[in-house]
Amino acid sequence: MTSNSSKNRNAIEILFLAILLLAGYALFQRVTGSSAVLLESNLQSNLARISRYLHVPKVDTVLVGSSVAGRLLPEYFRNEGLEVINLGLDGSRTLYGLEIVQQRKDLPKLVLVDTSMLFMEANANEATLRAAVASPTFQMGEGFTPFRPENRPLSLLYWWMKKFSDRRSGAQAHSAWIAEKPKNELCVKEGEVTKEDANDLAIKEALMGLKSKGVDILLVEIPRAEGWGYPRGGKLRTISKESGVPILEPGVEIAKTTDTLHFTDGLHLDVPSAKIIVSKTIGMMRQTPSSSGTSVK
Repeated sequence: MTSNSSKNRNAIEILFLAILLLAGYALFQRVTGSSAVLLESNLQSNLARISRYLHVPKVDTVLVGSSVAGRLLPEYFRNEGLEVINLGLDGSRTLYGLEIVQQRKDLPKLVLVDTSMLFMEANANEATLRAAVASPTFQMGEGFTPFRPENRPLSLLYWWMKKFSDRRSGAQAHSAWIAEKPKNELCVKEGEVTKEDANDLAIKEALMGLKSKGVDILLVEIPRAEGWGYPRGGKLRTISKESGVPILEPGVEIAKTTDTLHFTDGLHLDVPSAKIIVSKTIGMMRQTPSSSGTSVK
């Protein structure tokens, strides 16, 4: 029969070994700077992006949006000379991403807002993400890097495997033009109160709230599926006008010289096409005044 002293000694040895392993892994992280960009699940990928924004030194430019924006990886912007934090959150709405942006005291200088899910309402995915961000484990990542989602060993292994297996094969080509130009979103009758009205108001308040704090903003229409070459109208154009935030439509410009872009699943850009969009977007950013009237250098 094992004595209590023997059990206690074993427990202490296990605890010491765990501390030693954590310390060693923390040192490995510090020396190599390794971290995962795309993780093994949507939830973990979202948490990693939020962690990078909240737990690292300030970056002047942030891309906020859905999984559509999530495909425009920071390294694509870096290769074009611009450092960007990506807050493209899978299955979540843009408004929640704008909430995350304001959780830092030192706000970014410029926020690029992906329009793909701009009018989406709150859903169960967002509730799950809120709970995960509020958890003690996530909060501990602020002071101890191994607890950050992007630094988990399983996530690193997944990212390394994905980088080696990610190929152009299976990508779907979608044309910039379709037979009939898409109809603008229907306008609600004047004076009629609906959920959409409340959501639109929240969007304008979020954009104008950031502007009032000195943050420049640009709306970015990222191509997705067939007909990506047409300029957008309807609600998006109204929001842009009323909030004083310009819209960048790289797809419209690219469609002048390119017939097709490639998508992995009919909605999300594949790697080569995502790089094309990033390059065109940055070129347009340098020519288009932001919400404050200044352009990106």
